[in-house]
Parts: sequence; structure tokens; C-alpha cells
Amino acid sequence: MKNISQDEKEYLQGNGETSNDKIVLDLSGNNWQMEGIRPGEGVKIGFHELNFDITGDAFNWGFAKVPGDVYTDLWRQGRIEDPHFGRNSLKAKWVPENEWWYKRQFDVPKEMEGKRIQLVFDGVDFGCDVWLNGELLGTHEGMFSQFKFDVSKTIRFERLRFGTNVLMVRLHPAPRRYSQVAGRKPAWHGDYWVALPPTGIWKPVYLEAMGNITIEDTYVKQTVLSENSARLDIEIELQNHNNSSNQIRVEVDIEGKNFKSENYTINTDINMNSGSHNLELSLDIHDAKLWWPWDLGDQNLYTATVKVTEADGSILDVTETSFGIREVNMEHNPGFTLDEVENPWTVMINGKRHFMRSGTWGGPPDIFMGRAHKSKYKELIRLAKEANFNNLRIFGWHPEEIPYFYELCNEAGITVWQDVLPLASLSLPKDQEFKDAVFAEAIASVKAQRNHPSIVLLEGSEELFMTASDPQHNLNFVNELGEAIKPYTPLHYIPSSPLSDEVGLNLGFKPKESFHANDLFYGEGEFVMEDYFPSLDYAVIPELAISSCPNIDSIKKFIPEEEIWPPGPSWGHHWTDFDALRTLNFEVLGDQATDSLEHFVTATQVAQGVIFQYALEHFRTRKPKTSAICICHYITFAPDMKWGIVDYYQEKKLSFDHVRKAYQPVLLTMKHYNRRWLPEEEFKGELWVVNDYYKSFKNCKASIKFLGPNKELVKEESYKFEEVAGDSSTKFIDVSCKVPGKIGDKFYVEMILEDANGNVLSSNDYMLLVEDKVKEKAALRAIGLEAFEIKQKYGWANYFRYFPGLGAEEGELEADEKLPIARGFDKL
Repeated sequence: MKNISQDEKEYLQGNGETSNDKIVLDLSGNNWQMEGIRPGEGVKIGFHELNFDITGDAFNWGFAKVPGDVYTDLWRQGRIEDPHFGRNSLKAKWVPENEWWYKRQFDVPKEMEGKRIQLVFDGVDFGCDVWLNGELLGTHEGMFSQFKFDVSKTIRFERLRFGTNVLMVRLHPAPRRYSQVAGRKPAWHGDYWVALPPTGIWKPVYLEAMGNITIEDTYVKQTVLSENSARLDIEIELQNHNNSSNQIRVEVDIEGKNFKSENYTINTDINMNSGSHNLELSLDIHDAKLWWPWDLGDQNLYTATVKVTEADGSILDVTETSFGIREVNMEHNPGFTLDEVENPWTVMINGKRHFMRSGTWGGPPDIFMGRAHKSKYKELIRLAKEANFNNLRIFGWHPEEIPYFYELCNEAGITVWQDVLPLASLSLPKDQEFKDAVFAEAIASVKAQRNHPSIVLLEGSEELFMTASDPQHNLNFVNELGEAIKPYTPLHYIPSSPLSDEVGLNLGFKPKESFHANDLFYGEGEFVMEDYFPSLDYAVIPELAISSCPNIDSIKKFIPEEEIWPPGPSWGHHWTDFDALRTLNFEVLGDQATDSLEHFVTATQVAQGVIFQYALEHFRTRKPKTSAICICHYITFAPDMKWGIVDYYQEKKLSFDHVRKAYQPVLLTMKHYNRRWLPEEEFKGELWVVNDYYKSFKNCKASIKFLGPNKELVKEESYKFEEVAGDSSTKFIDVSCKVPGKIGDKFYVEMILEDANGNVLSSNDYMLLVEDKVKEKAALRAIGLEAFEIKQKYGWANYFRYFPGLGAEEGELEADEKLPIARGFDKL
């Protein structure tokens, strides 16, 4: 198979090369133009009829890039300001009122002549019409499904400097009601973005030239027979575009992709009639190298090359598919009865338990795909591994990812827990047409992704029951969705998350399946972490949400200078919940920290980190009764003051290091059921070790130091642990210390676990408070009740509640008054 760039295309045309191989001409890149017009007007004035005269009707169109999006192209052209800065996104709301036309001129290499040529779109957001050389090829809706057109008779082979072929794509105006397109497009709103619905050609566009029999799909199913042997059942979907039958040979070659291996080959001769045909070939791999998550083994990947040839050896089509040999099974979590937990929640990979240390992948690196460069994906996957994540969760607020994301996860050994399609927090339409379209999109998506060994668990939706007007209809819908995809994947399917909230229980789900541990955040002072998290008894925690601000340098990139401090309205537009942050700061640090920008930002990140660390370590000690914990979020797709331990600019927050410590595969943790202690009180804790490796460690040494307010040593002890068993969670010893300092101070704990050779297996630390817990809980609750009253008065989602001048309930602002600043920050 040949992939031909524009430069190579010109060389081939000039040298007259010919080949029987498949030829791919990539049409992606910067050689696109775009223009907008009111809906329906483009066809009326003949945009679709534009020809290859470069000095003609499209000479004044703006330049564009594919893959990309409309907003990024307009921003590059200077027609809109950066939507991520300040409140600029509100000023760009005119963009989705238009339809947007994308134009691409190109020549094709002469060696394509005589072959079947198809034009392929890997993904368009959301709907489009396509013309080539003035001929309407068709219409498509659905962001995730690939679509193709046979253009063999439409392509021109003449050669001009700027191309004789003219491809025109009319993007329909971006959808404005999520419920009408749910499942085929993600929500463009949520609690970190509200302004603009994305739209654009977000995946590659290319031409393929091959014979009249094509390979439509390859699926490599694996059965692990032993530690080093496996059977591959290779399902191949073929399409004969001729009206007659053909005698063909189908050959499959298997070899290691990232390691040296024996090559395996199997072939068969078939007489294929017109239309589609499904073929299955099987072979045994006797020296199989299995694929594992990074903390359980190596990430061995294979390539399956499928080739279809005619009787004379001419190649009709050839494809390459990457896969890993691994088997995923689900087991019930021990410690629960079937009346408590009905679903099997423990992911077993090649027979080994995979406790999922997860974080939600909060959308691509940018909501505008034109800015979601591959370098950002690479860095974010690197950081995820640095933070000891072994799983990332793509839930129903976000789209499925581009292939590069899954390839990076395959290589890094990070598994993916994924909603099949974006279905989140809405009442689903009830018409059959909607259902059919969503199910078709789901099947296409599953087929496109199922060879990635990183994907291990599927869900149907996110929070689809808790706010729906008809939760029973939504449940029926996602249950049917699970049945629709069942023939195409062996992965376990869960209808939604969470299952064990009040609405889920009313629908008949068991009481201890899955739960979103978000009450500490949304309760605003109603709970403290050491009381709240130990009260939760569930098989999995798919979502645990705590927010914080990004780093100051990052804040300066998207908040106007005059609004940085005291905080101006752009903070509110970027989802700053000042009241929630104040309560979290007070809970963790005993201080609302509103006296300076540096103090406030640092406090929010420390608070997020401490809460995440406490909760994650607690749930990990419940292993194997609990089998997964997921923070919400790891990242988000726009600059915000909300979720994420890595901000939009790929910068680590202070909370990142807390999660890194809590997610160490071998974790030395100190359970403590209070964070506030009186002076001279006897602090009490428990030393546990959680080991997610399957390797045991003998004759280990644990050391613990208690430090006073100035980090002075108060007490130091060491303990011998005979064995830290593989795949275990074990309490080893109680620890205690008289609390140093006076009311208002902090004290600290530092710990190290070493193996028999003195190698550090785990290091950990904590910050604790010298305070009266009863008194401080009452003060915390008072802050929370104040926040609740403000929300009740001004609205839960309306950030004007923080800026009295915007609502002007205290008197109309004069024209020369300064910019409104946040309530509670105006006395600085």
C-alpha cells in the first residue's frame, strides 16, 4: 500500500510510475479554503459549482486546515478572537448561525487511473453535503462514522498547477439542541464549557485507489490458550463492487509490530459473488507475546496485513491492522452478595486482576479539534503514566477519541474504560429514526475501535437516569444499545454510570454497584473527607470530582489582565465556583485563602490534591472489594477554573503529585479517620500496603516520621514487614504520636517503604491540622450554608451571583464604574 503526499504525487505523475498496489492520496493539510454564508444560500448562488479557475469565485475565501474545525480556521484568519480568552466565546456565537463551505483542489497521480477510486471521510462534525467536480456525491450525518463515495467516474486525470479536481464540502449549521444529535455528537456544554457547539472536518480526508474487491473491515479476535500461545480468529469483511463473481485469494500475514517475532501466514482461495462477504480465518500463535497494562507486563503489539489478489497475482486491496493478544474477562467483586452487586466489576486481563487507577479523559486536548495537536496527546499520555494512571475513562460527555489516542494507550499500557457513544444527562428522544441512527453510529464506532487492546470496558451512558424526565425510557434505550453492539465485541457492557444512586435504585439496580462520590464537592461544607469517603461501600467509584484553579501562568493566558485579581467576570465565565473553592480550602487548610491570587490558587490545588489523595488511598485499601476508582477529571478540553490535575496548557497542578503518590502501584498508606487533632492529643493511624503488582516483596522495611509545625522531627519509627504479597491490600501495624504544636498549626507525616535491598518501593506524606474538629466543622458548615443561600437567590449556574455589579441588584452601575469583582474578594 502506498501513501502519497502532494510532493510524491507530482513526482509520480512526472515519471509515469505504475503499480498494482493500493494507493492512498491524503487530502488533509493546509491546502483548503473556507467561507460561510447564511443557511441554504450557498447552493442558491452556486458554491457547489465552483471549478478549478484559481482566479475566480473562491479567490477571496479564507485558508483552512483539515483535520480541524471552523472556529480555529476563523481565529487563524483573524475573523474571531481566541474563543478561549476572556469571554470571547460569547462574541463568536454568530458562527453556528451559518453554514460553512470547505474547498479543496487537487490532482491525482496517473497510476490511479483504471482503478476503483473512493473518497473517504473519517469524520465530519456533524452533518455535511459533498460535491466533487460539481456532482453531488451525498449527504452524511454523524460525527463518528466514516463514510465513502465511489468517485471512479468523477475524478479528472488532467493536470494543472493547482489541481483540476474540486472537492466542495458544505457543513450544515452546527446543531443547537444536544438531545437531537446525542450519541452522534457529544454535548458542547457542561460544567467547564457552555458557549459554542464545535463543528468542522475533524478527521482526515483521503482518496483510495484499488481493485473492485475491497477490504471493508478486519477484526482479530484472540483466545489466550496458555502463557505463550493463542488462537487468532480473523474476521474479514469483503465487498465485491463488480456485478459478477470473481476468483480471489485472501492472505493474512501476522508479525510483531514493536518486537521481533516469527511471521505467520494463512490464505484461502474463494469465488466471491457481487456484494458483501464475511470470511473467517484461524491460526495458532505458538510463541505468543501477550499485551498487558504497564503495571502487569509488556505492551506487545502485532500487525495483521490482509491482502486480496486476483488469480494473476494483481493486488486488489491491502490493509494493515494493529492489535494486541490479550483476553479480558469480568469477575464479581468479592465481599458483595448478588443482592448488593449484580454486575461483575473486576477487570481480569489474561487472568490477572486489573485494579483500575483511573481518571476521566475530559475530552480531547482541545474542544476545537484544529488545536488538538498530536504533540498534546503525546504529552498528556506521558503525564498520565507519570501520575501512575493505568486507566483512562472516556465518559458520555465526551467524544470517542482519534485513533492516535488509542495507539498511544496501546503503547503505554494504559487501558481505556469507555462509553460507547456520548449519551449524557438528558432525556432521549423516543422516535425510531433517532434510535436507528444512534445504534448505527455505535456499531460503526465499535467496529472501528475493537482491535485496540487498551479498550477493556464499555458503558452505554453517563448520568443518563438521574436527571431524565423518563428514566425508564433511557434505561430501555441503553439496554437495547448494548444488545445492538453485542455481536461486534466481547467486552462487558454497563448501561450507565452511576447505577446505585436514588434513581438507579428505583429502576431496579442493586444498591452497591457504582456511585459518583461527588457529595463532598457539591455539599459545600456538609461533609468532611474523613467522614464521607469511608461511609461509601460500592464495587466501583466511576467519578470523584474536586475542582481547583490552574497555575497562575496559565491563568494569565486566558483571563484579561485587568480581571486577574481581584477576580473579574471572566473567572465566572470559565466556571470558577468561588464558594465551593472557599469551602474546600477551609476544609483542607483551615483557611479560605482569599487574601491574594497566589494564596488562593495554591490553596485550591493543595485542597484538590489532599482530598483526591485521601479518597484514592482509602478506596485502594478496599481492594479487591472495590475494583476501580476514577478521579474527575484528569484533563479538560478548555481553559477553566474547575476540574483537572493537568490544566489545558498541559501544566501540572500541585494536585498532580498527590494523585501520583496515591496511585503508586505499591502504595504505603496511613489510614487516618481524623485530619484535625487537639494539641497533645494521641494521633492514631494504621499503616497499610497496597500492591497492584503480581510480584511479592519479602523482608520490607517501613519507616515513618512525625514532624512538627516547622518540619522538626517529633517521632521516628521503623517496622519490618515479612512479606508484601502480590495483588494485595494489607493492614500491617497501628501507629501513634502525641500531636505537636498549638491550635492553628499544622503537623506532618513522612513515610518510606523499602525492599530487602534498600530500594524504595513507595514514599508518601501527609499534612494534618492542629484544630478543634467539632468547632471547625461548624465553621465549615456556616461557609457552605452561606454559599447555598447565594445559589438559591441567584441561581446555581449563573456566575453573576458572584458579581453583584453584573446583576445590579444593589443599584445600577454608573458608566465609569470599574469592572465588577467577585463577591467576597472586594475587600482585599
